[in-house]
Amino acid sequence: MTATASRPTDPLIPLIEAELIRSVGSGEDLLETACLDALFPGGKLLRPTLCVESARAVGGRAESVLSFAAAIECLHVASLVHDDIVDQDPVRRGRASTAERFGIAEALLAGDGLFTAGWAAMLRGGPADRVLAASRAIAEAVHAMCRASMREIEIREDLTCGRSAVLEVIRGKTAALTGAACRAGAILADATPEQIDALHHYGEQLGMAFQIRDDLLPYTAADALTGKSAVSDVANRQPTLPVLLAYESADAHDRRHLTEIFHGNVDLATAHRDLLDVLARTGAIAEAARQARACAAQARAALGGLSATGRLAWLADSAADRHQ
Repeated sequence: MTATASRPTDPLIPLIEAELIRSVGSGEDLLETACLDALFPGGKLLRPTLCVESARAVGGRAESVLSFAAAIECLHVASLVHDDIVDQDPVRRGRASTAERFGIAEALLAGDGLFTAGWAAMLRGGPADRVLAASRAIAEAVHAMCRASMREIEIREDLTCGRSAVLEVIRGKTAALTGAACRAGAILADATPEQIDALHHYGEQLGMAFQIRDDLLPYTAADALTGKSAVSDVANRQPTLPVLLAYESADAHDRRHLTEIFHGNVDLATAHRDLLDVLARTGAIAEAARQARACAAQARAALGGLSATGRLAWLADSAADRHQ
């Protein structure tokens, strides 16, 4: 993720990582080993950070929500493990995916193990009414993720599905959980309904901005930065927002070319190069970046009236430029 400002040092990271190990174990059997391999080295830990910082924004203490926050990361990583099986992606975070490293059957069970470890960690402690409400928010988000993943499969290879279909997938697969993470942190910190709704909206818009920028990275960044192959979406015939924006504004010649790329037997490197040319020529890259900035601005605006939002504000400011 990139921002004009440098990324602030985050003392939360080792605390969250310790909670993750507490949740899944230290690697004493194959299930724990596969779960730990999926979790570490960790990604941005965005969702647990959002949970903790949302609690702080309404006067809560980080320590009281750390276990719940780490549980959200378990669920998120579980979804990534299963996602890589669905997409047959061999790379995750710049290294072999869990399925590639351990096998498909083992990866399925590791994903299930992370899901169950996450739910157990959520229920570990805290006021029962708040824990129940926060857990319900996360459960609804996970269900939205499943529905969006199915929708994503439905629109594979379909360049005529329209940008609304892809935005629907982004809301379900990414924004639902980032919004719920913020909502859960606020609930656990006993925030007012207005504060809970504001933070939920912040998290949803932040998630939209992050995912739109992620969809741009294959065309704007190197593989080492994205953590996966730049040709992954082309290989899976998965239309993303930049691709659909290009298709909408392309002339007849470029539309035919895009159709050939997503339906033909084109060499992946050539397909990616040609796709990049069309995206640049139609202005799709610039338009997708503009939409990411608009979502980030809405996230930033949602923080008005809340205190202790420094980290959340930094995330909103940096979300529109994903190179750091």
